[in-house]
Amino acid sequence: MAGKKLRRITYGGALIGHEEKKAIVKVIERNWWPLAAEGEKMEKEAAQFLGVKYGVLANSGSSAGLLALMALELPKGSEVIISATTFPTIFNVIIQCGLIPVVVDAKVGTYNFDVEDVARAIGPKTKAIWAIHAVGNPCDMLALMKLAKKHGVYVLEDNCDGWGSTINGKRVGSFGHMSITSFHAAHIVAMGQGGGVFTDNREFARRARVYRDWGRQADLTPRPTDVPGLPRDYNPRFVYERIGYNLSPLELQAAMGRVQLRKTDKIRKLRARNFDFLYRTFKKYEDYLMLPQWLERAEVCWFSFPLSVRGGVTRGALVAHLEKNGIETRSMFAGNIIRHPAYKKGVRYRVSGSLKGADTILRDSFWISVHPRLSDDDRKYMADVFDSFFKKFLRSKAER
Repeated sequence: MAGKKLRRITYGGALIGHEEKKAIVKVIERNWWPLAAEGEKMEKEAAQFLGVKYGVLANSGSSAGLLALMALELPKGSEVIISATTFPTIFNVIIQCGLIPVVVDAKVGTYNFDVEDVARAIGPKTKAIWAIHAVGNPCDMLALMKLAKKHGVYVLEDNCDGWGSTINGKRVGSFGHMSITSFHAAHIVAMGQGGGVFTDNREFARRARVYRDWGRQADLTPRPTDVPGLPRDYNPRFVYERIGYNLSPLELQAAMGRVQLRKTDKIRKLRARNFDFLYRTFKKYEDYLMLPQWLERAEVCWFSFPLSVRGGVTRGALVAHLEKNGIETRSMFAGNIIRHPAYKKGVRYRVSGSLKGADTILRDSFWISVHPRLSDDDRKYMADVFDSFFKKFLRSKAER
C-alpha cells in the first residue's frame, strides 16, 4: 500500500443533507419534543412503505423488539425459536419477557437459520419464531410462514438491517405477524436513533403503543372515565392499564425519518452498486473468502458486506490489515450468542441441534462497508487493500 493515501471507510453513519436538517430545525423552532404530528406521519408512511396497516415508533430497534414480543402477551415459559447468530438485545427480550429461547444454528454464507432446522426445533411449548434478516439478507419467509401456519405459531421479523429488501417483490418486514426495524444512524433509513414495530394486527399495534407509552391506555378520546376505582372526571390520557415503559423517540427524529424514508430506493441502489463491485472483486479469492449467499427470488438491501475466511486465512490477520489501512470491520453480531459470558449462568434456554455453523461464524466471519457514501475511489481503494493482503498471503503460502 506504499504511496496510497490512507482513508477511513466506515460502515455506518446517516446519509443526511439539507432536507433532513431543515425538517429537524422546523421541529426545534416549534419547541415541541414528544411525538406529535411528525411521529404520526412517520408511523403511517413507514407502514405504508412495508405494505402493512400499523406502525409504532420506538426509541431503538432493541426497544421495538421488546415492544413487539410483549404485544404478543405469550404465557410465561413459552418457547421462542431464534438463530444463534443474533444481536444480543433481541435474544435478551425473550428472557426479559419470561420466555425460553430455543437456539438453532445459522448457515455460513447466508448468516440466517434454515427453515428445516426451525421445523426440528418446534416443540409443544413453542409459541413464536424470531426470523433475523442478517445484514439485510432475508430469511426464507415463504417457507417459514408456511411452517408457522402449520404449527399455529407467531413469526416476528427482525428487520433492523434490511429495510428495503424484498422477496418476490413483497417487502421484508411484511411477512410475519409483527416485524421490527432500527432507524439508528448506522442502518438503512435513519432517525439518528430509533426503531419501529409494524403489523397488520390492530390489537398488537395497540398493545405495543400502550407498552411504549408508560402503560397508558391507547384510547385517549376525551370522555368520562369508567374505570373502577378512578374518579369519573379523571383525565383518560393518564389511565394506566399495563405495566409499561417510556420508549418513545423524539418528534424531531420522526421529522428526519420522514425525509429519509423518501430516499429509501436511492439508498438501496447505492448500496447494491457498492455490494456488486465488492462481490466481483472478491470472486477471485473464493478459495479464501466465503462470499455471501441469498435467496434467488430476493432483492437485498445490503446493510454491509459479510465475509468468512477459509483456506488457511485467519480472520485476525485479515481484519488487522484492513483496520490498519482504514477499513472498518465488525464481527457478525454475537456469532454464537450462547458462547458469551452473559448467558453462562442463570439463563434458561434450549439448544436444538448442532451450532457448528454459528461457531464458525463466531470464529471466522466479519463485515465491511457498502455504505451509500462510498465513491468510486473508495471502492477501488478497498479492492487495493484486499489485493495487497492476498498478494502477501499467497506469496507466503507458496514459500511454505
